[in-house]
Amino acid sequence: MEPPTKRPCLRLLKRGPGIRHEGLVIDSDSELGSDPISEGEESVESSSSEWQGSSSSSEYMPGSPARRPKRGAAWSPYRGPTPHKMKYQDVPSDASTGISSGGSSTSSGSSRFPDTCWASSMFEPLRQPFAAAAKEGLGSRALKLGTDCSGAEAPWFALKAIIGELASKMSLTLDVQHRFACDILPVSQQFIVQNSKPAVLFSDLVERSETGYCLQAEMHVPVPSKMDLYVAGFPCKDFSILNSNRPCLQGPHASAFHGVVDYIKRHQPATFLLENVQGLTMRKKGQAKAPITQVLDILRGLDGYQVKGWSVNTADYHLPQNRLRVYIVGVHRRAKLRKPLNAWSPYIQESMASTPKVPAHSFLLDDAEMEIQAELERLETFRLEHGRIDTGREGRWKQSHSKLRKELGVRADEGQLIPKGCGWSRFLSHRTQDTLELQAVRMARKKGITEAKDVLSSEFFAEISRSVLYGSFREAQTPCLTPGSKIWIFSKQRWLIGPEMLALQGFPVDELNLDGLKDQNLRLLAGNAMSVPVVGLFLYLILAFVQFDSEPVAETLD
Repeated sequence: MEPPTKRPCLRLLKRGPGIRHEGLVIDSDSELGSDPISEGEESVESSSSEWQGSSSSSEYMPGSPARRPKRGAAWSPYRGPTPHKMKYQDVPSDASTGISSGGSSTSSGSSRFPDTCWASSMFEPLRQPFAAAAKEGLGSRALKLGTDCSGAEAPWFALKAIIGELASKMSLTLDVQHRFACDILPVSQQFIVQNSKPAVLFSDLVERSETGYCLQAEMHVPVPSKMDLYVAGFPCKDFSILNSNRPCLQGPHASAFHGVVDYIKRHQPATFLLENVQGLTMRKKGQAKAPITQVLDILRGLDGYQVKGWSVNTADYHLPQNRLRVYIVGVHRRAKLRKPLNAWSPYIQESMASTPKVPAHSFLLDDAEMEIQAELERLETFRLEHGRIDTGREGRWKQSHSKLRKELGVRADEGQLIPKGCGWSRFLSHRTQDTLELQAVRMARKKGITEAKDVLSSEFFAEISRSVLYGSFREAQTPCLTPGSKIWIFSKQRWLIGPEMLALQGFPVDELNLDGLKDQNLRLLAGNAMSVPVVGLFLYLILAFVQFDSEPVAETLD
């Protein structure tokens, strides 16, 4: 198979098989092993394991996390110097950009990526609850949304699809005002300004209190209070099993979690939805409990909240990507639960779950598309200017690769399954090329393949950016997408690019404004993002089963 041919380029505008994990409910103490499963995918070894945090209502105290790393200068879409003087400006109640219910949940134009129809599918089990919610006042006023650690704003896109579905199926008019967003990364700030356009965009969650620096206004403004929906995906690095140290709540990024808790305590959203990696539920060696226990204890210690968590896999919700994550829902006493949190599990685990209807290959762009051509030109230019870049200690990786070859029974006279210089493999370092070859060997052993041509026509995807001991491969679905992942497509002889990764996270890629964003920016956004259908699942349940205040609550500083 020939690699994509180069043509004049347009500017880009716009783990081996792991354990399938079925909706683990997180709400009581249980023994849980801390060893990662084979192939290095984040998972959890459990059947009915649950955690129960303390129900104490004691005052939350942030403790003493490690010193927070220095942050770079915030990107600003507006000209002018970054002000250091303390300015204050009220945020008008009608200033927010709303998500209106006049459209449909799908794009009216053609898309190069499949429509998974997740919003339509998930709506059906909730048709009757939504009918009851409408009678009790859902849609009688606009709901207020705030997001922290906003990234690519998956909650906003999920709500847009949900609102369109409610309008289409029930003629229910529901408006959501996006009152604020916040992200420290300049790339995320640019994406947010160009797409979800919140009323206020804060630059740093940790430096906020009653006020925060607004990038649009270029001054400090009051932090909006009394949100109906508050969503945050606090940084996962300190909890991830890919982090050998896993410092958890004592890590350098833990300040963001404490900032999320501080917002909830100060500003009391009616509901909150938090997301993090599956490593949150896995004990560190030598520790009696997993970090989820302490996290739930802290959240349940906040006055007035009922809290429950679930573990879910993106692959069980319309998208062909193995992505295990923990979602935690909190509901304040000023909001009425139409259905107790304990009764949400059947919806999450059964009636609203759905395996993907299309394989991951359906999300791949044709090699002639301008984004593929742009990335190919970039790679060729870089190689011409810099040559092949090799990283790592050659002796160490060669030793580990040699050991793995012996374990796999690779003979010295066996030919390569990935021909030298095949497709984009010519742009890889020697170490990563050999990682790719070993992943191909693993896959071939699993499927009983002996010929290179059969490898190159397979539907497998492999993670090749990590050590070969921790990389993974999957058939018809991708391993977990991360900011630094390089997912090899055997049938295409290349890796996934940014738009494909965003599509595999459920974003409507061809509707996005991606002006000025490079492919590496898009891969960062996709790897950090929540999966749109998965966060949509929990937002659907919140809208159906939580009765919000019937009248708008005035925004005041606490």
